[in-house]
Parts: sequence; structure tokens; C-alpha cells
Amino acid sequence: WRYRDYVVRALNDDVAFDQFTAEHIAGDLLAEPRIDAATGRNESVHGTAFWWFAEQTHSPVDAMQHQADRIDNQLDTLSKTFLGTTIACARCHDHKFDAIRAADYYSLYGFVKSSRYVQQPVFATPQDGAREALQSHQAITALLSTMPEDQPLELRAEDQLLVDFAEEDDWFRTGDAFPIQPWRGPFVVGRDGPTVHMRELAGGWANSAALSRERDGVLHSPTFPVEQDYLHIEVAGEGSRVMVVVEGFHLIRNPIYGNLRREIEQPRPHWVTFDLRKWQGRRAHIQFLDQQTHDLADSKRGKGSYPKDAWLAARRAVLSPHGSAPTSRSTHRATDFWAATPTATTAIDRYETALAALPVPTTLPGMADGNGENQAVLDRGDPHSPGPNTPRRFLEVLTSDAAMDLRGSGRLQLVAAMFAPDNPLPARVFVNRVWHHLFGRGLVPTVDNLGHLGERPTHPALLDRLAQDVIGGGWSQKDLLRRILLSSTYGMASQSDPESERRDPDNQWFHRQNLRRLQGEVVRDALLVFADRLDPTLGGPPIGLPLTDYHKARGKPASGPVDGKGRRSIYLSVNRNFLSDLLLAFDMPAPFATVGRRNVSNVPAQALTMLNSPFVHEMTRLAADRAVKNGDLDPTGRRRIREWFLTTLARLPTPGETTACLDFLAQERRLRGVDAKDPGPWTELAHALVNRKEFLFLP
Repeated sequence: WRYRDYVVRALNDDVAFDQFTAEHIAGDLLAEPRIDAATGRNESVHGTAFWWFAEQTHSPVDAMQHQADRIDNQLDTLSKTFLGTTIACARCHDHKFDAIRAADYYSLYGFVKSSRYVQQPVFATPQDGAREALQSHQAITALLSTMPEDQPLELRAEDQLLVDFAEEDDWFRTGDAFPIQPWRGPFVVGRDGPTVHMRELAGGWANSAALSRERDGVLHSPTFPVEQDYLHIEVAGEGSRVMVVVEGFHLIRNPIYGNLRREIEQPRPHWVTFDLRKWQGRRAHIQFLDQQTHDLADSKRGKGSYPKDAWLAARRAVLSPHGSAPTSRSTHRATDFWAATPTATTAIDRYETALAALPVPTTLPGMADGNGENQAVLDRGDPHSPGPNTPRRFLEVLTSDAAMDLRGSGRLQLVAAMFAPDNPLPARVFVNRVWHHLFGRGLVPTVDNLGHLGERPTHPALLDRLAQDVIGGGWSQKDLLRRILLSSTYGMASQSDPESERRDPDNQWFHRQNLRRLQGEVVRDALLVFADRLDPTLGGPPIGLPLTDYHKARGKPASGPVDGKGRRSIYLSVNRNFLSDLLLAFDMPAPFATVGRRNVSNVPAQALTMLNSPFVHEMTRLAADRAVKNGDLDPTGRRRIREWFLTTLARLPTPGETTACLDFLAQERRLRGVDAKDPGPWTELAHALVNRKEFLFLP
């Protein structure tokens, strides 16, 4: 939902579309991310959450196949959304129709393979603030004497030291918890009045309590091949965890993958061992996690977050053929430090002031870089049949032959190639989507496919002109909307003369406006407006759907209110196993992949929904209650009928319609034996109005 709110803010703020796209693909890598001045929120990093709405599954037998399927879904969405091309067709062979080879597909595959799921910090931590907090922390710990260095690790001949955090490392860091330099000596774990509670681990550690126990972060390793049977990691901490991510698989849970995750609840140095025998020959990386947010597939999900004062320290990681950890003499002690001197009190006050200035750790799903890896072309898409490696690069048909100068995953350079000055495709796709939503059909009707199998553009010169103007105008979305909305083409009525219909029966040349049925979300929102129940509040967590005993599937969430607390449909919860009956009846697509052009059907289920839906009944009842409540101001009911027609049908009633409505109300009162203060007749009239086809269509 934080991603959804980001999209709403970006559209309202008219973020340039090339910037908007860059934030989706590589918002975590931008040299100058968009920072909201009022909140300190890193807007750019929000965009990368879009990668993680991909189809995934719990405990697949084959992790490599799962990764290939997940990346295929991600690339399919990426290419259709921003390039209007069906790149996923080249997964198993060269594209049969477009100039896209299988090598192109796996070139793009490498960009995603070199990236990782993490919980990205929502708020940007000011470097000066973090530096001040760290220096203040060091000022406190300097008041204590440190214990002597521990003895070197005694490795066996077959052991392979993967990392020693007492020295420099090339690991990746997300969030501000884990410092780049090794932490040596004491660190603060809490305070009780003038007493400061300290801990100390001998030697140098990667320690998430370097700033404070209340900072969040992830420390993750470069990818390595699993060539030893066991992984031993020396750690200490509380309320944190360590995971081994095999082939990019983060949905770690039993029965297959449970042993790849360890919770750390021991403040003394100790070894945790991972049995990797079943993963021999696979690629993996390690994650140290100190964050309140749950992990994917976490068994604790929905049962409260992890503690905000958790901490995790890591010293060494060793790959070994031995099931027992190597010998080490790491020591630990806990100390209570009483701030009795002015120097100590000043240091502590300065430390707490610096911490209070840092933003509260809040995260959302996002993308982070790993080490750059090229991908082998998979024979017929089989992850177990790799062919030659193909370098990461943009589509060959849309770029030069020059090799790309990549850094990390290369996603940032991918964005630059996509929006190169000589590539008008993203602008065409963008313009065509906007036209589609305004007219019900794009200049290219197949909005997700501008390739050979897509339909031809009806107005290619107009499409190119608008694309050029968008690029020249700084990719403004609102400028494009304004230009189209103020055109005579958009302002036409949906009715036309017989001669135009004869010459252009399908309205390909837009001699009139298209008659468009409202999308399900708009139907629902219109009913909220009719009932005066719409809550215009922007943003926030989703509202659960009302569920009954007929909704049966695994992972059933708690049922929500019938009216969704009056929130717009965009704020309703979307669970793939439990979708809205009303929205599905009106062709809401299954939320598994991008759908640029929805189906528009006219089926009995829609009429039955409008007749029988509890939500529709609730909205018409609320509208009727309001009519009766204000009856003294409108004793004849004519003004209310006028308002209802304007609200539901966007026009005034004819004299005949007004008379028919008044006669209906009078007849209902006689049949029910009630007076004008009873809302029942008004409820029936409201229900009849919203069941007119005119309510569901834009003329």
C-alpha cells in the first residue's frame, strides 16, 4: 500500500514519466533520489516495489525453476508496461515475429538476477545526522575501557573463510543499522535513568547496534556458489535473524526451506550452522536482518512485528565440509555504566538528541543491488540446461552494438538505454496508454503490444507527434492530459450522423466519442458519492473486503465492512484468493500481470450484482436516509430527484421523469402504508436509478 500511495502522489505531483519509470526500475540506485522536503521520505525507492508483485509460490521443489518463472513474470510486466513489447515470448526461443532474440531476453534476465528483494527504508537518513549519532555513540563508549582482542580463528585445512568482519568486506548494506567499518569495543543497548547498559564483543564485528538498537538494516553478501556442505556463521544478537537465500528464493519456510533461516536470540557470541548439502551447485547469498518488518512467508506474520530494539552482530562466515563449527575464543561481557560525571551526562544527552533527529525506521518491499551477473541462455527456457552466457544489455534492435558500461546490477544503465534520445518507443507507449484511458481505445488498440502481432496504429503521425511533444516537453503527464482533454476530438458527443457511421462503423477515425462503460472501481466509487459516503482521504493501509462463508480458500483474511469505510476502491485490499465480487463482475482483471486493456463485457452477472449486491443495497439505503432526513427542506421531493439525477446520470431529469419518480414514491407509500418520513420508497427509487444502463456508461 505504500507503493500505491507513492503512485498516487507521483501522478498528483506530475512527476515526469521518464523519472517515474527510472524510479520503478532503479529507484534505489539514483544518484539524486526524489526526497520529500516535508517528510524526508525517499520517493524514488518506492517505485522498486513494483518488482515484487510478481507471481511466486511457497516451497517450490525446484528453486531454480521458481526463479526462472518469477523473473519471466517480472520481465513480462516490465516490457509490456514501459516498452509495449512481448519480450517474454523469447524465453524459450527467438521471438517468432518481433526482432527479439532469446539472447536479448537473457540479457535483460541478468539485470534482474543481479538484484535482490529487500525491505527498503522509506525515509532517507541524513548523513550528517547519522554521523552525529555515531560520533556521540563513540563518545559514550570511549568512557569505558575495552576488553583485549580475541584470539584468531582456528580454521581447519578444508575450511573456507567467506568473510571476517574485523577486516574490510565487500558486502551490501540496506538501511542505516550496519556501518561500513567494523565495530570494536562497547556499544549501548539501553538506558535506565542515569544508568547506561552496555555490551562488548571482543574483536571487530558487523554490528547493527552501532548507531542504536532501534535502527533497522540488512547486510547481505555477494552471491557465491554452494560448493561446501555446511555454512557456519559466528553471530550474537536479539530479535534478529539470518537467512541463506538460494537462487533468489526469499519465501523461506518449511517443509523444504525452513533450515535456511535462523532466528538470533543469544547476546553471547555463538555459531549457527546451515546444512547446504541439498543445495550443492546452486548460487546463494547470506542476509543478516535486523528490521521490524516481517520476512516473506514469515510464520510470525500478522502476530506483531519484530522488536524495535533488536540487534545483530556478525563476526565470521565459514564454508566447510564439517558439520561442526571451527574453534573460536570470542568473548563477551555486559556492563552497566553510571553517568555520574558531567562529561558522561553530556555525551549521553548528545547521543539521544542525535537519535531523536533520525527518522523512524519504516520500510517497504524494494529492490537492491547484488553483484553483477550475466545470465546463460537457457535451452528451451529450462534452467537446468544453460548455454553460453550473454552480457547484460538493452534490446539489440533498439540500441547500438556498443557494450554497456555497467555498475552493479546495471539497472541504472538499463534505464539510460531505454530512454536514449534515439528511442521513441517508451514515449509512444506512454502516449498510447493515456489516449486509451481517455477514449476507451488507443491509437494502437493493443496497448501492451506495439510489435508485429499488435494492431496497426490508426493515426501513426499523430502518435509520433504526441510522443515527440511529450519528450520535448519534459515528459509531463498533466500537459499531455490537458492537451488531449481540451481537443475537439475528446469533446465530441458519442452520437453521430448516419453518413459518418457508414464510412467509419467502428469509429477507428474518432468521428465521435466512444461510448464507454465505467470500470468496476468507478461504479463502486460512484455509488459512494451517491450515498454521500465517500471518504476523500488520501493514502493509508488497505481496507479489508467483506467476506462470507462462501469465500473459502487458504489464508482467508479478516472480513471488512460492507462499505469499505467509505474509502475509494483503490484503497481496498487486494488478495489474489479473495477478490471483490462486485469488481470482478465488472471485469477487474486478475492481479497477476500487467493488463493494459481490460475486457469490457455486458453479462447478466453485472445486472444481478447491481440488483442484489449488499454494497449496492447499503448505498441506496444511505441515500434514502439522507433524502428523508432533509425532507422538511424539500417536501415535494423534486429537488432531491433533481440532485439524484445529476449525481447518478450527470444530467437533469426531464419533466416526464420527474413526474414518474413522484408517482412511484406515492404508489410505494400507498402499498407499504407509510408516510413521507419512511425511507423505504426512496430506497426503492434510488435502487431503480442506479440500475439504469445510463448509470454504468459514459455517453
